[in-house]
Amino acid sequence: MNQERGFKLFYFLFYAAFSGYVMFRNVYFEEIGLSGTQMGFIGFLIPLCTILAQPLWGLLADWKGVSKLILYISAIGAGLAVLIYPLAPLSPAPFAIVIIATIVFATFHAPVTPIANALVLAAGVSYESVRAWGSIAFGIAGLFVGYLIGIFETELIFVAYTTGMVLIVALLLFLPIRESADLGRDLSLETIRPLLHRQFILLLLAAFVLGLMAPAGAAFFSVYVRAVGHPDAVTGAAWLIKTIAEVIAFLYIARSGRGSYRTLMAIGGILYGITYVILFLTGAIGPILVAQLLLGAGFALFNLASVNLAQALSPDALKSTAQSLLMVGGSSAGVAVGELGTGWLLDFVGAQQMYGVIAILGIVVALISFTISTDTDASKTASATE
Repeated sequence: MNQERGFKLFYFLFYAAFSGYVMFRNVYFEEIGLSGTQMGFIGFLIPLCTILAQPLWGLLADWKGVSKLILYISAIGAGLAVLIYPLAPLSPAPFAIVIIATIVFATFHAPVTPIANALVLAAGVSYESVRAWGSIAFGIAGLFVGYLIGIFETELIFVAYTTGMVLIVALLLFLPIRESADLGRDLSLETIRPLLHRQFILLLLAAFVLGLMAPAGAAFFSVYVRAVGHPDAVTGAAWLIKTIAEVIAFLYIARSGRGSYRTLMAIGGILYGITYVILFLTGAIGPILVAQLLLGAGFALFNLASVNLAQALSPDALKSTAQSLLMVGGSSAGVAVGELGTGWLLDFVGAQQMYGVIAILGIVVALISFTISTDTDASKTASATE
């Protein structure tokens, strides 16, 4: 198995396994009696644990050169930890059990994405083509899981995740991975100081604001679908449409190389805002599904542009650190705050009305993106895969 095929299969399995957890965990939490604010707090814990754990995992990877071993440990640990969630309804304090499960799960889950991204970039494999396989898997698996939990119990999402991790462990036995001396730097101030210039900080700020918007279109979307009177299968279908749009956008930009990074990021923020306006104005199935095309394209454009722009704006010795910092200091931090805010809005204004409030942030993302001054074009993808 060569590296490119191996990484494509790795991303396929990882995102297929993770899809049910992302899409339907709040449906499960709602079923066992958690409030919107409690759901938001659980959602906040996931990126918080990611922020705290990733530098430690990264330091270990850099210190010992054990990226593959960390992927093994992560898959096994997260696959076991997620099975704690079904124990919550059996406890007199289900919220406490959910908190414990989330902390353990998120800590082991944390290193997978940055280490895999850095390994892909270090191997000279096209990030866009590999990540597209993750999007394909996410949509297909989400549709399937949404159909199944309509027949069986919602706890199925945790079994599905564990099954995926078992398959990933088996894949890692055959996947050739070359360790990079650049991988997994500790995110200390001295290490990242060369990155702390105006352009990179603006990139982090744009990623943070989009992170604020993300939970409403991810974990809380299934709650919205139920609130407007539709079955869970609609959630799965919506996510499939979203991921089809992601794949098309990923591959189109990767092949055409059109547009500057900052323009692609701005368009991504605007598409998020338009999607949320649609969800705010109507609960009809047709507009909900059409809106997912915009959301998928918006995610892909912003993700592709921000990852490549972080690569382009960072010194040669800090490429992997830049990717970790983009996730930790930008996306994950934004998602953490966004989970709390979205959960509060769910309780305060309702599942549909919260989208009207959050949609405004799309304009903020666009404005910040356009303030990034760079001559780097999206066509310069070679610099992102050196």
